[in-house]
Amino acid sequence: MTATPVTEGTNFDAGAPVGLFQASPREAAATSEQAFYDVSRDGQRFLINTEARQTAVEPMTLILNWTAKLKK
Repeated sequence: MTATPVTEGTNFDAGAPVGLFQASPREAAATSEQAFYDVSRDGQRFLINTEARQTAVEPMTLILNWTAKLKK
């Protein structure tokens, strides 16, 4: 993601782009998808739609009839 300083007034001047951070937006699933990010109103935060990384899956423990175990 990059930002470019802009000067308005009598003349319009765009400065050199500056890198803000690295991002890996996901690929579009449909041609109607156009925006993969949004910026907060104050310009301090970005929300970027990215693919979730695969992580090791921990086993789940399911306890049935747990209320009976409380009475013991």
